[in-house]
Formats: sequence, C-alpha cells, structure tokens
Amino acid sequence: MEAARQAEVRAVPALAIARDVAAAAEWVLHEGILGARSQVIAQYGPDSNAVQMLGLKRKSERKRPTRKSSAPAA
Repeated sequence: MEAARQAEVRAVPALAIARDVAAAAEWVLHEGILGARSQVIAQYGPDSNAVQMLGLKRKSERKRPTRKSSAPAA
C-alpha cells in the first residue's frame, strides 16, 4: 500500500507538467493559425478569395448596417 501511495505522489507532478506542456503546445498552434490568417489578409486583401478559402468572410459579404426607421407613435 505504501509503495502505491508513493507512486501516486510521484505521478501527480508528472501529470501537471504534461498538462502544462500540452497547453503550451495548443497555444503555439493557436497563435500560428491566427498569424497565418493575418498574413493572408495582409498579402491578398480583406476581400480576396484566399480569405474565403480560410473560412473567413470576405469584406464584401459582410452585412451593411441599416438604419432603423422611426415609426410614428400612434
């Protein structure tokens, strides 16, 4: 029983280290994807087909804001 308890005590910090390494790797991937998106927008423009191929909306496809008409009070 004591050996199993010692193995558990040694495994907890190893799990925390592995969790931190995995989270850091996820952040590196996320920042890389965001960087690639911004580079495509910078290189090809916000209204290009390359932006649409990344899954983003082209600037011309965005809905223009509309002014709400004020209805007269009855």
